[in-house]
Amino acid sequence: MRYLVTTLVVAFLSSPFPALADSGYEYKLYKNSENYGIVVFPKKFMFEELENYLLSIPFEFAESGEAVMRHGTKNENATYMMPMEVQKRLSIEKFVVIQILDSMSMLVGVYDPEWGLTLPSAIVEMETIRQNIPKTLNVFRGPNRRRQTHLKLQKKLYHANFSSRPKYNIMSNRVTYSN
Repeated sequence: MRYLVTTLVVAFLSSPFPALADSGYEYKLYKNSENYGIVVFPKKFMFEELENYLLSIPFEFAESGEAVMRHGTKNENATYMMPMEVQKRLSIEKFVVIQILDSMSMLVGVYDPEWGLTLPSAIVEMETIRQNIPKTLNVFRGPNRRRQTHLKLQKKLYHANFSSRPKYNIMSNRVTYSN
C-alpha cells in the first residue's frame, strides 16, 4: 500500500501542470513605488480577483511579455519570469513570482539577490496570497521599513507599573500595533 501511494504521489508531482506544458507563454509584471515586483504567469490564466488584489496593495501594471526560464543568483531553482533586461530596466531587485495553475491554485516563489530564488512546492489559494504577500514585502523592507503593509489595530493592552509607593501603581492605556 505504501508503495502504491508513493508511486501515485510521484506520478502526480512529475506530471506537467498547464503552465509548464507550453514554454511559449507570457507574464504580467506589477511594480510598486519601492521597486518591488510581482510577476504573474501564465498571463492567459490571470483572473480578476488576483489582479484586483495586486492593484489594491498598491502595485501598478508595469509590463507584459514573453516569459523566460531563469535561475536564482546561486544557480538554484528555476522558474519562468520576466527577462533580466526588463528587471534591470525597471530597477526591480526583489520580487514575488506567482504561477497560476488554475483559478483556485497557485505556486508562489520569492526572488531576493541575497537569498536567491526560493520556490516552495506548496500549492496555495487566494486567501494565502492575501496573507503572505504583505509579510513578504515587510521582509523585503528589512529593518528600514518605510511603510508597513496592513498595520492592524489590536485590542488595548493595559501595562501596569508596579512600585512600593501607591501613587506610582498606575494603570496606563497604551494602544499597541501588530503586523
